Amino acid sequence: MRREIVLFATIISSVRSLSQQKNTDNNNNNNNIAYGSLLRSTLISASADNNLNRTTKAADGAQAGWQYWCDPCSVGFNKLKSYKEHLAGKRHKAVIAESEALWEAYLKSGPTFYDPSIAQIDATRAWSLDLFIDGLQARSRSSIKHVLVSGVPSGQIDPSLRLCDLPPSKRAALWRYLYTSGIPCLSFMVAALPQHYVRVKELLESVETFMHVERLMKRSSKHGQKATKISHIYDIGCGHGLVGMLCAASFPHITVHAIDRVPRDSFQAQREAFVSSGCSLSNLSFEAGDLSILRNRIESSSDGHHFGEHSLMLCVHGCKSLTHDSIEMAIRQNWAWLSLPCCLQADNHISEKTSLKVTDQMRFTMLCGAIVAKYEPEIVTTIDSRITGRGIVIASPGKGT
Repeated sequence: MRREIVLFATIISSVRSLSQQKNTDNNNNNNNIAYGSLLRSTLISASADNNLNRTTKAADGAQAGWQYWCDPCSVGFNKLKSYKEHLAGKRHKAVIAESEALWEAYLKSGPTFYDPSIAQIDATRAWSLDLFIDGLQARSRSSIKHVLVSGVPSGQIDPSLRLCDLPPSKRAALWRYLYTSGIPCLSFMVAALPQHYVRVKELLESVETFMHVERLMKRSSKHGQKATKISHIYDIGCGHGLVGMLCAASFPHITVHAIDRVPRDSFQAQREAFVSSGCSLSNLSFEAGDLSILRNRIESSSDGHHFGEHSLMLCVHGCKSLTHDSIEMAIRQNWAWLSLPCCLQADNHISEKTSLKVTDQMRFTMLCGAIVAKYEPEIVTTIDSRITGRGIVIASPGKGT
C-alpha cells in the first residue's frame, strides 16, 4: 500500500506539471516549437513574410512574457542571442522554405477552411496550441460562459465547439495542423465530413492520441528487445472511432478492428468522408459487441495464448471496467496496449476499504496512479489538459515476442 501511495503522489505531481512544462520548455531549447504540440518533430512548416528577421516585442496572448518573438515559427525568446541563433538555424530556414507550398495548398483547401480574408501567415504559421485556444469558448458547467486565455494553463475547450464555429484565422490554423500531421487525407476528410460531426475537442484529442499510438509502435520493450511489429489493432469501445481510423489510414498494412456495442452515425460518416477523400480504409472493420468478442476467440483458438500475436489493444475513454479489463487481456496475450482512461471505477483499482473524499479530478488522477502501480506500464504521459480533462495516457509495448 505504501508503494501505491507514493505512486499516487508522483502521478498527481507529474500530471499537474506536464502541460505547463510543455509551454515553458521552449525558453531554453531552440529546437522545440512553442506551446506543446505533440506533433512529430519533422512537422516544422510555417510561413515566410517580408519582415521575418525583425525583432518583435510581443504585447499580448502567447507572445506575452517573451522579449523576442518569431511569428512564422510561433516561438519566443528572452535573449537576443538565442533569437538570432534561431533565425540562423536549420529549423527556421526549413520553415521559410516550405511556406510557399503550404500557402498554395491552403488556397486549394476548399470552403470548409479557405477564407479570402486570411493572410498567408495565418495559414502557414507553425502550430501553437497556445495561440489556437486563445479566445475560444471554454467548457463550463454553469450558464456563465468564459473563454480560454493563452498562457493560462487552465480550462478546457468546450466539447460542443465545432469547426464551423471557429473564426477564419482559427480554421486556417487548424487546417495547417491537420494538413501537416502526416496522416493521409486527414484535412480532406475533415473538409468532406458533415460539419455537425466535426467537434474541435474530439478532433484534437483523437489526433494527439494517435501520435502516442504511433510512438508506442516504435518503442522498444523493457527487455531491450526490438518492439513487436504490430499486425492487428483492436480499438475496443471505439465510440466515434476516429483514432482507429487514423491508425488504419496511416498503416494500411495493419488490420484495425473497431469494436463497440452499436455503430455510431459519426463512425460511418467519418469512414465515408475518408473514402471520398481517396483513402479507402479497406483494412478497417467494425464489429458490434464488447470485449467478449475477443475473449471468445481466444478461448476457441487452438493456441489461445498466441491468438492475435503482434497485436495492440487500444482503449480510448472506455467506460467503467473496460479500461481495467482490456489492459488485463492485453497483458495475458503479451500484446502492446494503450489506454486513455475516463470514468474509472474505484473498486477495480483500490481496496473497498478506501474512501476517496477528494475532488473528481484528484480521484481520477489517483485511480490512474493505481493502474500504473498494478500494471507497471512503460509509458505514462498526457495530452494537454486544455484539450481534455481526461488526458492521462498509459501504455506498454508488450514483451516483444
